[in-house]
Amino acid sequence: MRHVLWMVMVGVLVAGLTVTAAFAGRTPEVAPVKQLEAIPVIMGPSGSVVACQVGNLNPAYYAISNFVSAPEDYKLAFDPMATCSVCPFGFKVNKVHAYLQVTAATTIVLSVDVEEVVYPTPGCTAPGQVVCASVLYQVNLPSAGMYNIGIPITCGCLTMARKYMLSVHFQSHTRVPALITDAGPGVLCFNWNNYGPGWYDLVVEYPDWPGQLKFFADAECCEPPVPVDGKSWGAIKELYE
Repeated sequence: MRHVLWMVMVGVLVAGLTVTAAFAGRTPEVAPVKQLEAIPVIMGPSGSVVACQVGNLNPAYYAISNFVSAPEDYKLAFDPMATCSVCPFGFKVNKVHAYLQVTAATTIVLSVDVEEVVYPTPGCTAPGQVVCASVLYQVNLPSAGMYNIGIPITCGCLTMARKYMLSVHFQSHTRVPALITDAGPGVLCFNWNNYGPGWYDLVVEYPDWPGQLKFFADAECCEPPVPVDGKSWGAIKELYE
């Protein structure tokens, strides 16, 4: 029994050292963005209905370079009521946008998803169940610059009464892109990353993380929203207030 406990303790210690060593090689290099306006690169068909946008609508401000290590995922929590009050009951995401900056022509293979949040500690959102996801897209960025990459996605109707996350999965890239954030400061429980060891809060792991990831989505209004255990919209809303 003591031998088993010793092996478990050694395993936990080794795992901790492995994660720490991995973090040690991931130091964000933060600098102001090199241009004010992003070049749009919109994948898939155009013409989707856009009643509002959800996610981070703040201006781009910082670029974080030498950090992305595909394959990996980044997520941003959002409250649809914060930016989409025109939709009284439900919203449906049809395109997810991610701002990235590159120093030369780059090919990136990525996908996006929308997911529910969970609350491992009261008031703190963390990644939850995926509710809709796109296929992988190959995005060819022709030259250096900051780009607004739009990826189409098919989602059902979601209630306005809870928070969600926008996620970008980087499958591969020919050059490492820089992530873009707003002017910040970074907010706990909103910016998440998983490059292998598991999910972690970027602001917790990197106290100097400058702001919120520049992810947002186009949405249209819908009714009724996806039911939650047969509860009324008012009852659902009370769960998350």
